[in-house]
Amino acid sequence: MIEVAMFGAGRIGKIHGANLAAQPGVKLRYVVDVSAAAAGDLHSGMVPRVVDADAALKDAAVKAVVIASSTDTHAELIMRAAATGKAIFCEKPVDLSIERARACIDAVAKAGVLCMIGFQRRFDPTFSALKQRLGRRRNRQPGNAGHHQPRPGRRR
Repeated sequence: MIEVAMFGAGRIGKIHGANLAAQPGVKLRYVVDVSAAAAGDLHSGMVPRVVDADAALKDAAVKAVVIASSTDTHAELIMRAAATGKAIFCEKPVDLSIERARACIDAVAKAGVLCMIGFQRRFDPTFSALKQRLGRRRNRQPGNAGHHQPRPGRRR
């Protein structure tokens, strides 16, 4: 059984929380969120404890973290989780600063932990179709393309 702490109980946190709860061999041990109400909502449905970041990261039983909090928290949480030897899954982007993103790479490498950044768009069927359409335009003038997905994570 691998025990996980999740940071962020908003829209994407709820999706990741449900996915974690459905996985055999995974226990969502903690939820950390600045909104006590959001954390409490997620807690009531999945039964992890609501704690602060320090408590979650200090717990040696927690072997992995899922970072689904706001972008401005990602880099710090990646570096702190790496320093405590935890495997990391973080939603995109790592940070809005290339320097902080590089610092995260260094922290993960130094700690020797696994780190994965969630960037699912390359597997999105609409992006695959767009890539195919653009591939057929190699010798033509560039065109305009757009994509709108109002509710990411919703299955079609």
